[in-house]
Amino acid sequence: MIKNRHSRRDFIKNGALAGMGLALANSLPVPAWAANEEPLMFFDGFTNIGPKRNKHPAERWSLKHLVEEMGHCSISGALVASVLSVTYDPMYSNLELSKMLKPYPYLFAVWNLMPANTGEFPAPAELGRLMKEHDVRAVTVHPAGNNWDWHTPEASELLNWLRDNRILTIVRADEFGGLGGIKELLNTHADLPILLTGVYWSAQRTLLPMLGVYKSLHISFDNFQINEGLETLYADGYIDQLVYASNAPTMSIGAHRTYVDYAAIPKEARDKIAGGNLIRLLHGQRPPAIRENKSEDILMSAVRHGKPVPTPIIDMHMHMLHEGLNGTGWHYRMHNGGPSGVFELVKRLGYCGGGIMSWNGVVSVDSKGGNVTATQALDAAPPGYWGLANFDPVHYTQEELAVMIPEVYKDKRFIGMKPYVHYGVPYHDPSYDIWWKYGNEHQLYGLLHNTRSDLQEVETLAPKYPNVRWVIAHAGSNFRLADMAIKAMNKYPNVYAEITLTTVYLGIIEYLIEGAGEDRILYGSDLPMRDPRQQLGWAVFTRLPLAVKKKLLGGNALHVIKPKLEEMPVYNIPENFRTKKG
Repeated sequence: MIKNRHSRRDFIKNGALAGMGLALANSLPVPAWAANEEPLMFFDGFTNIGPKRNKHPAERWSLKHLVEEMGHCSISGALVASVLSVTYDPMYSNLELSKMLKPYPYLFAVWNLMPANTGEFPAPAELGRLMKEHDVRAVTVHPAGNNWDWHTPEASELLNWLRDNRILTIVRADEFGGLGGIKELLNTHADLPILLTGVYWSAQRTLLPMLGVYKSLHISFDNFQINEGLETLYADGYIDQLVYASNAPTMSIGAHRTYVDYAAIPKEARDKIAGGNLIRLLHGQRPPAIRENKSEDILMSAVRHGKPVPTPIIDMHMHMLHEGLNGTGWHYRMHNGGPSGVFELVKRLGYCGGGIMSWNGVVSVDSKGGNVTATQALDAAPPGYWGLANFDPVHYTQEELAVMIPEVYKDKRFIGMKPYVHYGVPYHDPSYDIWWKYGNEHQLYGLLHNTRSDLQEVETLAPKYPNVRWVIAHAGSNFRLADMAIKAMNKYPNVYAEITLTTVYLGIIEYLIEGAGEDRILYGSDLPMRDPRQQLGWAVFTRLPLAVKKKLLGGNALHVIKPKLEEMPVYNIPENFRTKKG
């Protein structure tokens, strides 16, 4: 018997069918921390412009791209580094960067530094004079990228000078051999004000304890997209060490500001993250005024004011942990990643449904246990959510699969198929055919995280199993994959693409839609591995027309689940699709 927190009978009896969906998204209470507030001043702690090696033609890179995107996303100011300050002569390129930024009073140069002993760079005294002349108050160092040893006396002279003058130094862990190198740097040069960028969410167990030990360490969330991160770090007392930084124009500015806009913390705390902490670190340097995009659409406005997005959001890529868990082993920590935490968060954002799969069934390759986890999550779910099942042809024989597959799909809440790369078998291997044949016969859909560097799997399966809607997972992860996904979608009408990944490339969602059409691209977040707010902001702050954004965020999901609407329990159908049933 199917269990839900609210039974289907009570759901219909209480008249919920008429009152959910878009009305729910619009009627959710505005969070107390977002009501009647002045807008945040977003001061971006790290952007990076300039030509790159092996750049895809569609990838954003220029000052023009940065300025336009800042205006679009209501960003008041930014620190700007130059790729050429690393890939060409640093001091020459530093000065060229300052000259380039002079017409923009809200942009501030970040200079790349080197020790003076090689004869390529000024010594600290002369460097200090030049920095004062050009009002440069933040720097980067690239000991790995520029191939200098930061342990030498000459390097120590530079780093001690930065420490003594309290100059914000923006670094990446890989430039120092990892987070262990950052610890050594902070132990050797205590109180050097550091802003660490580029660290991935998978480093939580190492990085988060460092905040308590090193008070001069500050972190950004460009790649550190940890679930409920701002809320937990605020509660832990680290609010003064958190800095908004986007790595634009490579990454989406809107993605990262959404993380702050929706943070369930007091306004004064969000002010610090958005720009206050950076202004303090820069000794008062700040944008001249708050900048707001007066032409923003209703979705962008809702995000900036911390309100639920006023259109149905359907997430096609949701994992779930057991209730009460904050992690999953390996290097994955996911704070509050069980049903109660996930559903409370997405309710605040305006979700009205989505596809739920386990984590242990895919990454932990416990496919049988994963189906139990997904079932339990569906039992706890609010209306509008359905399940994707896992089956592993390596741990189970074909005979066992023949029994297991129909048994799971007796539960009509399961309408999707989710294999995974860790099973170790390409999806077009014959061992998977028993599952795909069942899916084709019963019109299921499949979400495929490709096991290969190409899309040969989906190119093989799409024509062979035409009744399955094949969804390419993570199609927005890079432009090369986007090109392959566009090619596949243009060849096969039953192929779709879902966007999610940490990279949140600026412009790639528009690129996918331009290439494959506005009905083929789907929103997904991969929560709670990463927090859904960056993924949502990535979609909301695209340059797409409002009607197309609404399709991306929820409308296009109908194409994937429509063949199963007649069989699904009404409770598990997103409200905006219930009129399509029958």
